[in-house]
Amino acid sequence: MFRLWIVVLVMTALSWLVLKLINRPKHIGLVLLFWIAVIMGTTLLFYGLSVWFTSQA
Repeated sequence: MFRLWIVVLVMTALSWLVLKLINRPKHIGLVLLFWIAVIMGTTLLFYGLSVWFTSQA
């Protein structure tokens, strides 16, 4: 779980820097929320798919 938060923080920092470089600055909190939502959404989607596939057997 700790590694997941490290990935979120690294992706947040990189995204924030890229947005700043292309002159489209966003608040870093919004970028952090975006990456939390993406990773949590993906995790829930894969969990749901795995539960669905195992219930089909």
